Amino acid sequence: MLRAVTFDFWSTLFVDTRGREREALRAGVLADTLSAAGLQATEQALADSLRASWDYFDAVWLNEHRTPLCGELVDAILGSLGAQLPPQLLEGLVDRFERLVLDIPPEPMPGAVYTMPQLAARYRLAIICDTGYSPGAVLRELLDHHDLLGHFAYAYFSNEHGMSKPDARVFLHVLEELDVRPGEAAHVGDIQRTDVAGAQAAGMSAIHFVGANNADVPHSTGDAIVSHFEELPQALSSLICAGC
Repeated sequence: MLRAVTFDFWSTLFVDTRGREREALRAGVLADTLSAAGLQATEQALADSLRASWDYFDAVWLNEHRTPLCGELVDAILGSLGAQLPPQLLEGLVDRFERLVLDIPPEPMPGAVYTMPQLAARYRLAIICDTGYSPGAVLRELLDHHDLLGHFAYAYFSNEHGMSKPDARVFLHVLEELDVRPGEAAHVGDIQRTDVAGAQAAGMSAIHFVGANNADVPHSTGDAIVSHFEELPQALSSLICAGC
């Protein structure tokens, strides 16, 4: 019997269509901070440094099964620029970058706000989120702003634990917090490598959610594939029947 459902955050619970806009603002904040330190950088150098931070993120995420903290990403930016900042400016830049997602926020996936109460009435729910610039503390603010946080019995953000998907220990830790066995739980997420394969390696079922990102559909191993949140109750019920 299915007792718990865990959810990815990005491109599952929330859809982000303003990434370019946010990156432009990030570049502006960086330029202003450098200027306050008496430093200059061209637009191209700023863009290259931000790209270098994402390259660093991907390398750590893929190879170490953790996500870098915002401070590490800022270090990668400054390293690309060959720049150093005074401690006060560095601390302010990290804090600004962490909270910048609140200035240009993603939106809840269509149907999520209305479907989540229905799911919470039937299952114990949790979030399993690999974080980037924005840490768990900030993403909780987004969830709370849309009245979503209260539906989740537990929320796992990788910056708070030093491990990220697809490490099976992440899923098993969350299931322990929910007091359920892997065979009693399903994970919903958009990435085959981290969400689908990761959950299945931990002994869970996996629903491949493709409402915002369908790039992995051709090689999906998901137990079900859904495009809309409204499809989730039936897809989860089908998992229950499959195990009856």
